[in-house]
Amino acid sequence: MVTDAGTTPGVPIVDGVGRIPGFVNSYTFRVGEETYLIDTGVARKAKKIVQAFQTAGVPLDRVGKVLLTHHHIDHMGGASFLLQNTHAPLSCHGDDAAFVDGREEAPMPLLMRLFMRVHPAPVAVLLKDGDRVGPLVVVHLPGHTPGEVAFYEPTRKILFAGDSVVERKGRLVLPAPKYASSLELAVGSLDRLHRLDVELLLPGHGVPVGKNVTSLLDDLIERAPRDYLHRPAG
Repeated sequence: MVTDAGTTPGVPIVDGVGRIPGFVNSYTFRVGEETYLIDTGVARKAKKIVQAFQTAGVPLDRVGKVLLTHHHIDHMGGASFLLQNTHAPLSCHGDDAAFVDGREEAPMPLLMRLFMRVHPAPVAVLLKDGDRVGPLVVVHLPGHTPGEVAFYEPTRKILFAGDSVVERKGRLVLPAPKYASSLELAVGSLDRLHRLDVELLLPGHGVPVGKNVTSLLDDLIERAPRDYLHRPAG
């Protein structure tokens, strides 16, 4: 039951967890007096995130950590602006860090490159599989990007899934193949994801999934080789 709508920025999901929806979902996760921000969306979403904090009456300096699930611009584009206003350390997996901080140019479709300006952001903490960020466990799920991670809260069985899987019309799917660094790894990472005990899955795209998570993952794992690895040409 939701009891803290006034103190958790975003649309309350469960106690201490809020969703700031958009093309990409950003999530807030309250840990004591701190609030973690998970994914920042594109640059223009930064204002929406600021507004969510203002509406909840939570000062931006209450943000203790900014966590990225991966380096794609639709998930990290607002980080540069938000870091100037929160002074929180930015964390991402080491395999994606060079794309986030601008040392390497991230692969990006031409159309996206034309219409979205990349704003590099300094990475303070390099994450690896099994690290703990407060109560969250880092789960490395490469494939969508080399450093794709999910953040798992084992006590309440909550998974911030990033783009390891996304929700679409009541099903779980992988993101569009053209955005994957390795479809083979993305499909392989589903088995690791399936081994987690998840009751609430919070995807980067789509709506939260709070029912039948295991069966939905079973369905995706059964379909994935056919749908993503052995598709007919043309």
